Amino acid sequence: MLAFYDFRCKCGQVFEAFVNTSIRNVRCSCGDEANRLISPVRCQLDGASGDFPGAAMRWEKRRGEQIKHERKREDISPQ
Repeated sequence: MLAFYDFRCKCGQVFEAFVNTSIRNVRCSCGDEANRLISPVRCQLDGASGDFPGAAMRWEKRRGEQIKHERKREDISPQ
């Protein structure tokens, strides 16, 4: 399977390459060998669970604003 990976050469150059998942080293443009880097994982904390106070407070604030907006629309709309 092919995927994009980040590689760093000994000269300090960092670049991406589309290679097979088993490949750990590739040639850099300088001719030296570049090693595959471990890329950071992107994650998002669940704000509704309450396990993460900052995320829970943001979720609660946004949800409150959304409910106000929906109630205001209900009051304005003709029935």
